[in-house]
Amino acid sequence: MTHAPLQWRRTVIGDDKLRHDFCAYVENITVARIFRTKLSESESGWSVNMQVGYPPFNGMSLTREDAILTVENEFARFLETDAGKEDPQLWPHDQRSVQLRQLLHSDPVYYADLLEGLRSGRIQRVGWKK
Repeated sequence: MTHAPLQWRRTVIGDDKLRHDFCAYVENITVARIFRTKLSESESGWSVNMQVGYPPFNGMSLTREDAILTVENEFARFLETDAGKEDPQLWPHDQRSVQLRQLLHSDPVYYADLLEGLRSGRIQRVGWKK
């Protein structure tokens, strides 16, 4: 099965487009997310989180271009697997995305507070782990 190429769009949470934060899609399915993150007081990098595939890939790149290339390479590797050859609606996906969507519907007040905490920096995003 041949899939459409990845389409990149700014990450939208609530009604806000996040700065330095992008998602890759195939057929409106989120494949990966990249976002800028602090590495130290003076350096930043790009967190790479694949949201399809098993096991999911998480990593770090020094530039946005490298992060995009990492996603493209990991996605190409996934497409070579049996799961990657399935209909995209059947692809294994990141459970965190499902949990966030469920939270939006089950507790919209907490969901709104969580988004505000992420925007303000009060709540740290999950970053790359060694």
